[in-house]
Amino acid sequence: MTTNTTPALAQLDLVARHWTDLHQLRTARPHDAWPPASLQAYLRTVEEYDPSDRSAPVRLHVIDTIRTVELVLIPLADRIAARVQRPVINAATGKGWSDDLHRQAALLSARDSADPARWQYTGTRTGQHAAQWLAARLRQRPGPFRPLNLREVEEIQHVAAGAAERVEHALGIRRRTVGTGHICGCGGELFLEGGDGRPPTLVCDACNHAFTLADAAA
Repeated sequence: MTTNTTPALAQLDLVARHWTDLHQLRTARPHDAWPPASLQAYLRTVEEYDPSDRSAPVRLHVIDTIRTVELVLIPLADRIAARVQRPVINAATGKGWSDDLHRQAALLSARDSADPARWQYTGTRTGQHAAQWLAARLRQRPGPFRPLNLREVEEIQHVAAGAAERVEHALGIRRRTVGTGHICGCGGELFLEGGDGRPPTLVCDACNHAFTLADAAA
């Protein structure tokens, strides 16, 4: 396996790390809209932005993010586990619990079934658990598994990227770039960068001149 798994690992770790933040944000006070209203007024921004960023309550947007991420990560973990996870050891002798060999085999099977490294198809199944389990498979952590093949790694990479992007967007930690439809003095188009908590910046795609909202409002 020669593919670079570092980006997917970072994306899965991001989902797992911020899962509690997502749940806390469900009932938190909405963050500032993006793009910022003051900049919209200054630029008379055209209706090119995602309406949910300006009008939909953040709580609903976050709930949708949680559900969507779980709808892709949990089934992915199910599929990967079905291929790479070894079945639980079953060495029962059929002689009953009074038989020492049978008892030891039953205990071995129970321990194997309860191995915390195993992906479980029942019980607590969250986006965070799925992200952590998938990341462990990419890291080739020990457990009742065979190594991932290239196809499985690529499948995880594809899903991890989308999941991380949704989480970053919901939490406002992903810097985005959108066209404004306004023209710089050099004739290039002005693009707005922001949405990650840092001051928004206007950047010309031709001369690369950049200035912040504070500069624009001055």
